[in-house]
Parts: sequence; structure tokens; C-alpha cells
Amino acid sequence: MGEVEGKIIAELPAKRGTLKNGKDWEKREYLLETSSMLHTRMKFSMFSFDGAIEDTPEIGERLRVKFEVEARQYKENWYNEVKAVQIERL
Repeated sequence: MGEVEGKIIAELPAKRGTLKNGKDWEKREYLLETSSMLHTRMKFSMFSFDGAIEDTPEIGERLRVKFEVEARQYKENWYNEVKAVQIERL
């Protein structure tokens, strides 16, 4: 598990759907800029398989994000997804 601190600089459009069991899900993605000298940017996602995500971060907010990286294959290419496990407002 990794951890990073930074400021939210963008929110991507939310994705929503319904599972086969009738429960709603939601995925939100954000772009975070670190406070390091290089101002590295990282896209991370938040998931809810139990309806809408509550208390979402806002652009300009400073956060500490604990995350896991998951790789998945689509056709013959591999992609990484950074999934937020815990978010703390600073």
C-alpha cells in the first residue's frame, strides 16, 4: 500500500451503474498534484458498490491518500489503476 499527499486539481466525470443484484455502484476519479519539487500528478479512483460515494473531495482540497495499485489486462495491453483505500483531509 502506498501513500501520497497533495492537492486535488481536477475531478473527472463520475461513472455509475447497476449490478446484477440490483445495487447501484459509482466510480469517481481525481487528479492529485503532489507538493514535491517536481509537482508530480497522479490519477486515483474511489469506488462504492453500495450507492453514491458520500463526502467526496473537492478541487483545491489538500489530502493524504492511501492507495493500492491494481493491474489488469485488456486485449493484449496491461493497465494500472490506483484505488484509494483511505482519504484524510489535511
